Amino acid sequence: MKLFGFNKKAKEDKFQLPENDRLWVEENFNWLIRVLGYPHPISEQILLVEIYFPITFRAEQVEVENILRDLCYLLEIVENKIEFEIHEDLRDIYGMPLATVGKAMETELEQVEEGYKIHVANNLKKHPKRLIYNLIYECVKIKLLEKRVEFDSGEDTSMFIYLAGIYFGFGVILTQNLTELGHSSDGSWRTNWRFTSQIPDETMCYALAFFSKLTEFGPLNWKDDLPKDRKKLVEKAIAFLNENPDSTFNKGEFFAKRLFGIAHMQYKGYNIEEAISTLEKSLILTKDELLKSDIYNNLGYYSLRLGEYEKSIPYFQEAIKRDPDYGYPNDNLGYAFIQLGKLEEGKTWLEKALLTGTNHKAYSFRNLALYYQAKGETQLAEENFQKAFDATEGSVDLLELHFAEFLLNLGRTEEAVNYLKQAVEKGEPEAIKKMKELEKINFKLG
Repeated sequence: MKLFGFNKKAKEDKFQLPENDRLWVEENFNWLIRVLGYPHPISEQILLVEIYFPITFRAEQVEVENILRDLCYLLEIVENKIEFEIHEDLRDIYGMPLATVGKAMETELEQVEEGYKIHVANNLKKHPKRLIYNLIYECVKIKLLEKRVEFDSGEDTSMFIYLAGIYFGFGVILTQNLTELGHSSDGSWRTNWRFTSQIPDETMCYALAFFSKLTEFGPLNWKDDLPKDRKKLVEKAIAFLNENPDSTFNKGEFFAKRLFGIAHMQYKGYNIEEAISTLEKSLILTKDELLKSDIYNNLGYYSLRLGEYEKSIPYFQEAIKRDPDYGYPNDNLGYAFIQLGKLEEGKTWLEKALLTGTNHKAYSFRNLALYYQAKGETQLAEENFQKAFDATEGSVDLLELHFAEFLLNLGRTEEAVNYLKQAVEKGEPEAIKKMKELEKINFKLG
């Protein structure tokens, strides 16, 4: 469909946007919220500074690899799923008088086996900000694909990616780079470039204002990082939204999401009882079914970490009821049943988790290892533990502890203690308790 018929000659002081364009922004934001939940409430936008792009800015030169590492962290994308290839073309030939005309400095995304490849024009390396901007654009696509958010490849695709980029917190960077004109000369040849985005300023600024209302918290200092004309447009759009509030701006959902994040931080600090209490408050506030699924899954998982396996089961069942294709609660339910000795029931849920494709492979392999260990199938158990370690990206809860317990049962005490020490270094209370038990036994034996 064709949108964006904005009359740029209009000079009224109030923010103006055609009804179709305004509805397009609001409907697509509401759709993203239904699919992904409310965006995380943040006081500041992601900006093109070292605090958000530490690897990129600490290097002597802006490199594709470093940008991608920072973006993978910001968007919670697995690094090893993305590769890139630099391509040279006519723009790289010395003396080419017009480096780019029309669509400038391209990147293209390709899905490959078990991941993605980003094709990058070599010429883009001469324009670091545009390089970062383009890689943000491609990584937003990857994030949507990873979240199984369907988007078409028609005329509106580019505009939807901009909107999704705002949803993920990159609105300021994208808005800063809607247009770019420039030239360079070495005395012999003049090279020109021009870039104009496919989404008009007014529509982009309205989308940024809409997002700011969704996550409103504290002063909007990021507005000062926008070009003056776009800053004015955003301010007018915010004023328009204040005068014409949308039902999307639900403070209950805002605080529910915020409490969910607080609970996660409490859990990371092993204040698990507090985390459960915070999640219960979040559950009362929200009507978002996807957020409820996350809350129920985490309530169950936090209960698991307290050893309350029976109590965790209804939580996981509630999470699965709201989102059957959510891999984590399926996997966690399998773990709970295995810990209770209901092995075949547990394995059934692990198999369902694998079928969703949204599970964490390392956790699934860890849980399958526990299943085979309980069945007395030692070789299969060890193979799955090894698969879990191979699939680990970052840290996997209780993996080293469970493997240490497995090795202790086999009499491989020295290996077991090494893995147990790793679990203790992670601060896992269960591992600390196990280590104290071992030290107490050794003291008595000594």
